[in-house]
Amino acid sequence: MIFEIKKAKNGTILKVNSGIEDNEIEEIVYQEKYDDEIECFADFLRYLEEHYGPPADRHSAKRIYINIRPGDKFEDYGVPHSK
Repeated sequence: MIFEIKKAKNGTILKVNSGIEDNEIEEIVYQEKYDDEIECFADFLRYLEEHYGPPADRHSAKRIYINIRPGDKFEDYGVPHSK
């Protein structure tokens, strides 16, 4: 499967080539829902994972999580800092 991702003015254009047939290319326009660029990109990644990612549920040994966390300058996650 081949993914081609292009940034558009108000979202993302995704072209998916399944590789099964040469002419089987799916094109999806994913429109941003709000102003926060980070949140919008995370939503797009969740869409990719949901529609094209490997099947998984809460009983799976491994799962994919897409989370947004503050940068390391804003919150300490217990990682030792060099002084």
